[in-house]
Amino acid sequence: MQQASQSEIERCHEEAEAHMRTMLMHGLCAIMRRTGLPPMAVLRLAARSVGSAYREMADAHCGLEPCACGWCPQQTADLEVLIMALMSAGRPHLHDLAAMQAAGSA
Repeated sequence: MQQASQSEIERCHEEAEAHMRTMLMHGLCAIMRRTGLPPMAVLRLAARSVGSAYREMADAHCGLEPCACGWCPQQTADLEVLIMALMSAGRPHLHDLAAMQAAGSA
């Protein structure tokens, strides 16, 4: 079996994230339109749904007949990773001034 290159893996991650974000945004907007709930209430429900999905996936990888993929859930570490992902994605992006291209001169 051929091993994927780092750039292929990054591309797959980017495509998966873009697809998931699009699906999530469509779902969140549809729920707000249908229910009239405010954005933070809907986002809180989405976060709870991610936690619930994690629990289901973790349960499927434990017990008498775990999934054969080899993932061994580590609840504390896994939830920290999810929390950090939410925090980093939810904060405004800080731009590195040293890496920015000059737009002109003063």
